[in-house]
Amino acid sequence: MPDAITPAALVYTPHAPRAVTSARGVTHPEACLSGGETVFAPGAQPASLVLDFGEELVGVLELDVTADGATTVELIEGEDLEEALLVQDPFPPDHWYHQPRDILPLPPGAQTVRNQGRRAFRFVNIVVHGPGRLRLRRATMTLEHAPLADLGSFRCSDPLLNDAWSISRRTMRLCLQGFYEDGVKRDGMLWIGDYRVEFLCAHYLFGDAALARRSLQMFAHCRHENGSLSAVALLAGGHLYPRISYLGDLSKVGGLHAWVLDNYCADFVSSVWEYVLHTGDTALAAELGPVVHGVLGFLGKVDLAVTTPGKTFITDNQPDDKDWWGSRSALAYQLAAAFADGAKLAGLLGETALADGYRRQHRTRLPQAAATFGEPARATCRDDFPANATRSWHAHAAAFLAGALTPAELRAVYPLLQADSAVRRPMAGFMEFYLLQAWLDAGLTHEALDEMRSYYGQMLRSGATTTWELVDRREPGIDHIVPAGRSHCHGWSAGPAYLLPAKILGVTPTAPGYREVAIRPALGDLAWAEGDIPTPHGLIRVKLTGPTTGEITLPAGITGTLHLDGRPPVALAGGQTHAFK
Repeated sequence: MPDAITPAALVYTPHAPRAVTSARGVTHPEACLSGGETVFAPGAQPASLVLDFGEELVGVLELDVTADGATTVELIEGEDLEEALLVQDPFPPDHWYHQPRDILPLPPGAQTVRNQGRRAFRFVNIVVHGPGRLRLRRATMTLEHAPLADLGSFRCSDPLLNDAWSISRRTMRLCLQGFYEDGVKRDGMLWIGDYRVEFLCAHYLFGDAALARRSLQMFAHCRHENGSLSAVALLAGGHLYPRISYLGDLSKVGGLHAWVLDNYCADFVSSVWEYVLHTGDTALAAELGPVVHGVLGFLGKVDLAVTTPGKTFITDNQPDDKDWWGSRSALAYQLAAAFADGAKLAGLLGETALADGYRRQHRTRLPQAAATFGEPARATCRDDFPANATRSWHAHAAAFLAGALTPAELRAVYPLLQADSAVRRPMAGFMEFYLLQAWLDAGLTHEALDEMRSYYGQMLRSGATTTWELVDRREPGIDHIVPAGRSHCHGWSAGPAYLLPAKILGVTPTAPGYREVAIRPALGDLAWAEGDIPTPHGLIRVKLTGPTTGEITLPAGITGTLHLDGRPPVALAGGQTHAFK
């Protein structure tokens, strides 16, 4: 087991509220913003004040108050205003999740009041039930997160994309705590599927390796006898219990501890390879090698006819009944991709026979998936066995990422899939990530940027300061989940933090630890773009002044190859700045 990261290792930063959104039964409501006294005078109805901190934060709220008599204070925290104004928890008593709120009985006198556990919110509704009056002098939210340095950067000619990158960075900063958290308000857990996207984003933002290493070790600790892994690392302490009481006693084994998702097991294999590729940490590859082989052994026995959509694998939020569903064909291609990544790991570790076996698995699974579910190269790949089953971008993107489609073939089927309104499109952020990755890798750069503008534009137009768990673009504005159940700071949706520097600036490692990099600039419809990419050797700096003009600075220890359309590849030496025009 990796050593725990204690609260003392985190960074703490105080934040003051920026505005008062609403008040009832309160005199001088804005006085508390500048050191004066805001007075709550409950009568027949409670007195209430809603404070806006201007952006989502995660940590502990403190109120400096004086109670003129015994009274009760209720704190209703919300990631959006609608949630903070919910006076009743909308979930039934037996629901796994409940709206965060704190009920605090206060004695008379001056005191500092804190909520009962770490909370994540932008708005807090302070409700004084009485009978005594309450005077509020100061409210402070102390933001907490893992120690991080802003190393990566990205800017381009499109302000919306810059904003999408910025809220992705804020999201990742909040989600990096003692481990990679999925959403800091609702779950606060270490899930494999969330981690995979989050690591790529965090590495391009902060150059993180230490917290990612620990998170992978925590997953490995949650291994079952059949080689599978729990989808969420509760057995390794990958949860916030007891700091968030409404999630129940997650230290007790059972239920969620044992939940296995086939696609998350595949994500683990690919995550180990992606971690080693970006960090060069081959020691961890060797340590986790037996776990990876066990997972692949489990995945090799997955029966696509038996595995259950929404229960043993998930693909996205269901647009019809708004629950989780699964595309069997997307899973089939993801399993194939996991064997391809397993072969890379085995080859790195000198396990030639295993690598050859995994490559054979990869090669045989691709035509099997096409024969079972339809040809992705003809845009006829179905989500399930029946001939009338739905089709989705999820399955076709997964087929491309697994190597079943060439870039030219994906470009050819793109208009066919886009023209059919019955083809399912991503709602959850992790599936949006893989769709965008596929389009960008296939050379659909302009199309991917427009998709990013649509998906993240809906969040930004709704005032998002962090990225939402999912977006339903059929419904303008807020997402469709019950307000108290939303997760509006969700790391698996922070894809622009990785996709923009990796695919627009075009910088990706081709050998572990960035010993070698490929640079494939792709501006699409952008006029210019620039940024910094953290590596174990230092920052790679890219400045694109046009589709084929700009300059690249590589630190010592890295060799690169520049790929520009219509030109032969150019070798780039480390420790130099290279101009191209």
